[in-house]
Amino acid sequence: MKPFSGRSEQSKASIHRWEDANALFREERWRGAMYLAGYAMECLLKTLLMKKYGVDHLDELEQQLKSRGKLRHDATIYDHRIELYVQAADVSEQLRGDQKTYKEFVKANTWLPSWRYHPGLSNHDDAEDFLGAVNSMLHWFRAHI
Repeated sequence: MKPFSGRSEQSKASIHRWEDANALFREERWRGAMYLAGYAMECLLKTLLMKKYGVDHLDELEQQLKSRGKLRHDATIYDHRIELYVQAADVSEQLRGDQKTYKEFVKANTWLPSWRYHPGLSNHDDAEDFLGAVNSMLHWFRAHI
């Protein structure tokens, strides 16, 4: 097992990264806030998927998803694609059926792990919109997965 790959660790990481994102936002560190907000969303989705599939570690989740045909055999759960996790949770159609929530998802799904390397600072409005979308999705995912 990889370190910090358990359900409990991912759940705590989601909470802490969301708190970190908000702290950075208050300090006008827009890009960092956006990056950590997206990471909080990823960790929550992985936590909820582990719960849904009755496993306690990401390696087990990966095997479960592959055996169910929800993850290609050459793919990995350690990828950072939010949409992949939404599909694996079987909520894509439900999400698309709610126009307002889907609009928020589209915005939140623009998250890129490469933002951690981006030297640009972004801006208040983009960060506020992105964190708002992620917040909406965190609530929606908890309620629907």
